[in-house]
Amino acid sequence: MKLLLIFLSSLFLEANTCYTEGNFTEAAKKYEQSIAEQPSAEVYYNLGNTYFKLYEQDSLRGNLAQSILAYERALRIQPANEDTQYNLEYAKSKIQGKIKDAESFFLSDWLKSIRDALLQQTWTWMSISLFIFMLVGIFLFAYSKTLWLRKTAFYGSIVALLISILACLNAASLHKRDSQRVEAIVVKGEVVVKSSPAESGTDLFPLYEGVKVIIDNDEIVDDWCCVRVGNNKGWMRLEDLERI
Repeated sequence: MKLLLIFLSSLFLEANTCYTEGNFTEAAKKYEQSIAEQPSAEVYYNLGNTYFKLYEQDSLRGNLAQSILAYERALRIQPANEDTQYNLEYAKSKIQGKIKDAESFFLSDWLKSIRDALLQQTWTWMSISLFIFMLVGIFLFAYSKTLWLRKTAFYGSIVALLISILACLNAASLHKRDSQRVEAIVVKGEVVVKSSPAESGTDLFPLYEGVKVIIDNDEIVDDWCCVRVGNNKGWMRLEDLERI
């Protein structure tokens, strides 16, 4: 184990040296070797920076997608890293084209925005806390002799129960969504999303290198997969994507 750590440290330092000297191609290779042995947020972050430098040298070789992919993988390990978040957003600003969301029912979008405002774990703890608050309210209502306290406990319990149910439903919805989907990055320069899993399908909309999509695991046919981008949905080849 100690020898492995020394080896990885040596690779990382060599990659950093190559990066500093402007040898980004060799730096990327060494960062990739280090990740193959032991992935870490720091190495993914440096790899993202390296691929972005390569993208700036030649924007036609797919390095923007690899840069975004590396940043996304770094955030999977350290979600709160502000440097990675900033660099990722900057890299995304270089993506060609803007995808216009398909029209959807405004109430559905509003409810989803509320659900996505918090993490699944946060909704779960909120639901549990409010349920406990409701039980306390019921106890006060049943045993308190003060009229205003009984009224406050009664109505407070009702409100707590309703919000607890809503929080529970949001937590369950997020769990279902996250368990059924896989995020991926488009690694081909431009891909036309189809209406069906075949080249003969109707062209729906283009996707460009670096765009993040959601793959529905329940909708994979041979080498085609159904992807979602915002409210848009269609089919594309798995070979044009790399999973985060």
